[in-house]
Amino acid sequence: MMKKDRFIVSVVIVLLIASGCFIWYCHQLTGYYSPEITEILKLAGSNRSELEKVLKHYDQNPADSLKLRAAEFLIINMPGKYSEYYDAPWNDVATVHLRWTSSSDKQLVLDTYRIGKPVRQDDVTHITAEYLINNIELAFKVWQEQSWGKNVPFNVFCEEILPYRVSTEPIENWREKVLASFADLYKSLIKDTTVTAVEACSRLNDLLPRFRLDKDFPPMSYSQLMASTRGSCDRSSVLAVFAMRGLGIPVIWDFTPRWPSKATGHSWNGVRNSCGVHISFMGTESNPGKEHQGAYILKSKVYRYVYTRQQHIMADEINIPPLLRDINSLVDVTAEYEPCADIRVPVQDNQISKTRYAFLAIPFEMGWDPVAWGNVDTSHIQFLSVGKNSFYLPVYYHNGSQTPASYPFRINEAGECRYFRPDSLQMVSLTCIAPPDNRWVSRMKGGMFEVANRSDFSDARLIHTVKTIPDPYYHVVSVNLLSTYRYVRYVSPIDGHCNVSILEFYDENNEKLKGRFIGEAPKWLNPLLTNDKAFDGDVDTFCDAVADPSWTGLDLGEPKQIVKIRYLPRTDGNCIYEGHVYELFFWNGDEWHSLGRKTADSHILQYEVPDNALLTIKNITKGKMYAMPFYIEDDIQKWFKSTTMELK
Repeated sequence: MMKKDRFIVSVVIVLLIASGCFIWYCHQLTGYYSPEITEILKLAGSNRSELEKVLKHYDQNPADSLKLRAAEFLIINMPGKYSEYYDAPWNDVATVHLRWTSSSDKQLVLDTYRIGKPVRQDDVTHITAEYLINNIELAFKVWQEQSWGKNVPFNVFCEEILPYRVSTEPIENWREKVLASFADLYKSLIKDTTVTAVEACSRLNDLLPRFRLDKDFPPMSYSQLMASTRGSCDRSSVLAVFAMRGLGIPVIWDFTPRWPSKATGHSWNGVRNSCGVHISFMGTESNPGKEHQGAYILKSKVYRYVYTRQQHIMADEINIPPLLRDINSLVDVTAEYEPCADIRVPVQDNQISKTRYAFLAIPFEMGWDPVAWGNVDTSHIQFLSVGKNSFYLPVYYHNGSQTPASYPFRINEAGECRYFRPDSLQMVSLTCIAPPDNRWVSRMKGGMFEVANRSDFSDARLIHTVKTIPDPYYHVVSVNLLSTYRYVRYVSPIDGHCNVSILEFYDENNEKLKGRFIGEAPKWLNPLLTNDKAFDGDVDTFCDAVADPSWTGLDLGEPKQIVKIRYLPRTDGNCIYEGHVYELFFWNGDEWHSLGRKTADSHILQYEVPDNALLTIKNITKGKMYAMPFYIEDDIQKWFKSTTMELK
């Protein structure tokens, strides 16, 4: 080597050493952390030392470089993560959870068990180095020991195995408890190098406790969930996340904030297969690839809870609708489940300057629930990945209240919006208040009506047979009997399960006959749906026997003249019923406007309504408001179906 070259090499080495010393010196002064880490350490306040312990722990050995990256990932995305729990003077909070919804006075429960007030502890100011290090070590252990781990990239590992929490549950060393709870399964999974993550998910899901549906529980830890085994679909989904991630199975937690056709939302899970595709399943209930509500009921929006901080909306909580309060922990994954469209909605009333954001709402009873967000520009609002299966209303949301930003619309298969702007009046005929489910009416075909004067019906006389499948409304049958009879009954056909909603018998004065309920069935499917439900006058109740022979009837007390039968097959209660009072509304651009109340004199209601209007109808008699609006096209009521993209 020439002297000149040696000189250059020497200079480079000296510079490298000098620069290394400089870097070390800077690290001592400032910690030499990235701007993102530095920002979080400032937020940590007095807890900064705990976070620095984690970083220094993994900064000592080059072999821990990947664990250092994992630690940085957890710390950078830690703001906004917190525990919320009741500061009880004892540990068995699960006992209170079991009593939480069974009491009509929740405050009494809190006072009795001295629960105190909810406490919030932000992770960035309270989490310990020991807890984070333990979480990282166990997460890496299960990731590297399972055969499918080689198919899980580091970025996926960070989201679907590594996170130390799932929701806002109290912190605990849940990974150790999961490994202890399912030690035998874990050992068998390690030994079987052919098992896939999806297969492992099914095997573990079969071992999880079955959940009893319940509501109003606060977020629970893994231990509390395993002890309580009660809660909503959110809670069973969270338990599945704890258990799966604890054994190194990459899983996610998806949800829809509100079904388009129901008053609630729903949560479920997904497991990542070797091709990187998530196979959905319902934690504690159904395994990957099996049917569950999240898979087959159509959804307007679907979101995924993620650990990485999102920056969708920079706004105070009061300016974010309740269903979207976790907005900056969510990723929109609607396109993974539903046919979608990106749309631009023209705004009205020159309200654009009031806010940068707008929201997309779906109908719920007499209101609209925002389930998505969009950006406002000079004249339009842009919404991305909108499901083609619902009615929508763009709204502004400010200080806890919302105002319409445009007219409601639906999206067709081509991704085009049809807006519902009321126009000239037209006369329409209405037969339902929601899409009817008529699958049960066929169970009356072949059913028979009989009268008798002996209680065992040994002298029974057939007075009417239901020869065809009846329509889902009231039917009137005239009876020509010369004699009087004490007993009258409806006899179900084979496999008819005695399904009938309303039975009425009338005398020669058109007076409804009364009597004592009688009936025969080996067992009733639902203890509440017994033979007397045919005579309670409620269209929403019905007889439902397990098997035949089954029948229901009346003992009139003495022989009576019977001249008329009036009956209603089992239905879902969504039709127009004679004698019920209804009120029809249309969306006028600002609110649901009433078109008046009417009492139905048949199974058809006639109203004069604006053309091209979005409508909804309420059964005043029943006091129920159905969440699914409709419109009129070719003189027919149109809804969207909840399980297919076709309009009914």
